[in-house]
Amino acid sequence: MRAEPRVTRAPWRLRSTAAPTTLRTRVAAAFLLLTLLVCGAFAVAAVRIASSIEDRLIDQRLSRTADELIARERQGLEPDLPPSVTLYRGTEIPAPLRGKPPGKYTLPQDGQLVSALVRNDLGPVFVLTDRDEDFAKIEAGVYGLLGLAFVCCLGLALFLAQLTASRIVAPVTALARAVETGAAPREYPLQDSTDELGVLSRAFAAKTEAQQRYLDRERWFTGDVSHELRTPLAVMLGAAEVLKARLHGRDDMVELAERIRRTAADTSERVVAMLLLSRDPASIGAPPTAVLPLLRQEMERCRPLLKGKAVEMTLHAAPADAALEVPARPELAAIALGNLIRNACQFTEEGRVDIRLEAGRVVIEDTGIGIPPAVRDRIFDRFMQVDPAGAGSAGLGLAIVKRVAEHLGWTVSLEAPANGGTRFALSFGQASRERDILPT
Repeated sequence: MRAEPRVTRAPWRLRSTAAPTTLRTRVAAAFLLLTLLVCGAFAVAAVRIASSIEDRLIDQRLSRTADELIARERQGLEPDLPPSVTLYRGTEIPAPLRGKPPGKYTLPQDGQLVSALVRNDLGPVFVLTDRDEDFAKIEAGVYGLLGLAFVCCLGLALFLAQLTASRIVAPVTALARAVETGAAPREYPLQDSTDELGVLSRAFAAKTEAQQRYLDRERWFTGDVSHELRTPLAVMLGAAEVLKARLHGRDDMVELAERIRRTAADTSERVVAMLLLSRDPASIGAPPTAVLPLLRQEMERCRPLLKGKAVEMTLHAAPADAALEVPARPELAAIALGNLIRNACQFTEEGRVDIRLEAGRVVIEDTGIGIPPAVRDRIFDRFMQVDPAGAGSAGLGLAIVKRVAEHLGWTVSLEAPANGGTRFALSFGQASRERDILPT
């Protein structure tokens, strides 16, 4: 069993570690952004319209003043100009407008832009400029009002966005809270609603009920099977012990009876372990369990698989690691360790099976047939078999190891050593610890 690291991960988490962005915030932000765009477009249009109106008014006043000036000149009267209008003739005409054909222009004057009108109706060219500060004050007032209206609109939009978002998102929030807190499907809100939220609530309720029925069937099946197997297993254990006692002196038959007893006892332990695996981890407790005795126990159980093979199975444990304990029921820990050791023994025809107890993990390495690269990513799937013939395996061993590891909060990974074979690593995480060993 074999290759590239593949790590099973802990069960899915309800919450992400990233900073949450609520639906309410997104709805309010969208509402506010829309208001900002509309108000911005309105402000730009208002500024352009105000500027256009101002230009037209000034241009019309200059044209009307020029017409009145021409009429008074023809009548021999003195010019009568508004206070903001200035008349330029001859050399008095500003340099930028000299030589310009009749028309309307914008002239920089004293750091400001003023409107200018060039006419030649009287023969010589004359120029009128309009520098009315009243228009500038009106313009500043209009822009100030537009800015104030813009800010007020944004404030109102923010208030309405929060209010609207709260009302819109409240049903969704209630549904999300019911799902997250594990409420009964019949207690989900909005199930009587005829809109999309009602459809969503009913779909959540139906899916949750279906999953609950599936989990209940799995628990009931495991409990029923465990109950039905315990009685015949107890009978087998008792019969094997009686048979062993009556065969005293016949060593070959005593060994056979012992194998029957040991197999029945192992099966009984496995039944208990599978029953524990179907329950919530928080409900079964996790007493400190020494790993080294479990490894020795499972190695002895798997030694019959090596009979007739040129395979040496060795346990390596440094003194500092020999006292490693993990918070787990020993029945479950034994399933994970036993399946990995059995897997190595079953698929190794010659060479070695090395079991190493290290800091916070167990490594099981063999010199067997290895795992083809094509199936490494699926090696922990149920019914996955490396040997086409099956080698007497149902393809469930590694899937069970993965399930036990997830149940206990451990991780199991697969590696491919450079010299062939397979290496599995079962990591216990931060919960493992070393117990004190008292001198004997």
